[in-house]
Amino acid sequence: MAPLFANSLLQDIARLFTEPDDYDVLLEVGGRNDKKTFKAHSLILKTRSPYFKAALSSNWVKKENDKIIFAKPNISPIVFKKILKFIYTGEFSLMDDNSRDLFTDFLIAADELILPELTKYIEEYIITYERDWIQENLANIFILTSYKYENFTRLWKHFCELLAQQPNKIFTSPSFVSLDKSILLEFIKREDLNINEIEIWKNLIKWAHGQSPEIDQKDFNRLEDRLKDFIPYIRFFNITKEDYISEVQPCEKILPDNLRNELKKFFKSVDISPPQFYSLSPRVPILQSVPDSVVVNNKHLALLSSWIDSMDNDESNYNLLNDNYKFNLLLRGSRDGFKVKEFHELCVNKGPTLVIIKVKGTNQIIGGYNPNSWKSNNSWDKSDASFIFSLGDGKNLKDIILSRVEYGGIPVYNSSNSLLGFQDLNWFEGRYKNNYFQKEIMKGRSSVCKFTVEEYEVFQVIKNETDHESRSNFMENMKVIWEIKEE
Repeated sequence: MAPLFANSLLQDIARLFTEPDDYDVLLEVGGRNDKKTFKAHSLILKTRSPYFKAALSSNWVKKENDKIIFAKPNISPIVFKKILKFIYTGEFSLMDDNSRDLFTDFLIAADELILPELTKYIEEYIITYERDWIQENLANIFILTSYKYENFTRLWKHFCELLAQQPNKIFTSPSFVSLDKSILLEFIKREDLNINEIEIWKNLIKWAHGQSPEIDQKDFNRLEDRLKDFIPYIRFFNITKEDYISEVQPCEKILPDNLRNELKKFFKSVDISPPQFYSLSPRVPILQSVPDSVVVNNKHLALLSSWIDSMDNDESNYNLLNDNYKFNLLLRGSRDGFKVKEFHELCVNKGPTLVIIKVKGTNQIIGGYNPNSWKSNNSWDKSDASFIFSLGDGKNLKDIILSRVEYGGIPVYNSSNSLLGFQDLNWFEGRYKNNYFQKEIMKGRSSVCKFTVEEYEVFQVIKNETDHESRSNFMENMKVIWEIKEE
């Protein structure tokens, strides 16, 4: 077998990027105030990029002194330089912190230049290592790339699944009304949107009025024309009577006659069922439940994760992408037992833990976070990171209460008997008294609130690697290289 010298071949070709001898193309990249000229070789450009193969083979390319002059004003020089290096060397990395603001530019440029390997890499990198960036830019990037979604299928699917759980990020975006109808329609068709149906209706009205040309509030003919394709996917019969009267009825002229008549009958009667041919099953968000819990759902754990991260008692602070922590179920009362004996067998010396309790008779969800390991000895544990909480009945996060330990307080008592627990909250004895934590999470007839545990769960809290740690551990000393293979 003949020896292969692929590495030296790659090195020689890569050298042409920094030493462009015998170049025959001048690439004028960027706009008027940010223009830079790059020297390149048409053979390499056309071999590596189908875009350049077509563009530089045209009879109408501009030439000066036997050099092809090619303008690319819609890509910035900083983005193009990195992509040009990829074309010559096969090397590309987004590890540089300065690249975070340019992810979208790299993605769109790689797609335009028809570099599918690079496009795929950028998509995978963003999805795998840039959770925070996705959360910050979710709606804007979704809307910005919507017109080319078929080219970014992996990223598009990922964004759709995330936005299905946070649809208000789209609806409240300043760019919402610019969203293409076909894209919005596909989104509205989803059965897993985590939002009240009336909010979907209100935002569709907003979108329709914001289309070009804009229409006034009483132009029902144009409003009907813009929304007629959406009507079959709205769960009108899942809307409350009050919301129907205040939000739907003023625009009912745009509804089909049969639907309008059925809605009138439905909301006038107290015992009539929705007509089968118009009734859609309620939307079911796919991330509402947590596989290992019968008490809390994904929203609750995202909120609790944000509190562990020391954020304030604010619903807006949580996000469903918060996977900074992994929650391993150590104990469930109905499965393992409600006595302190089972707790000691399963939960002692396990590191930080989250205790979640469902109160019998009220369905109130309460609990607490211990950043240290529970112990069997009789001792106090001091930690400013500890907190207790109430999630109300778990259905409305507006009822949440976060109660952090008073500064310098001793929030946790370790014991071999039923005295074990948080200073204010002892679930083994069914007792709560506001004392060492800042806010009251339960109300009773006296200073001590007695309660009965219907169910309780204890989760081991394990911190995941940060985005930076994950990237560094996986990509240290690694470059993304696509080798030129012999056919």
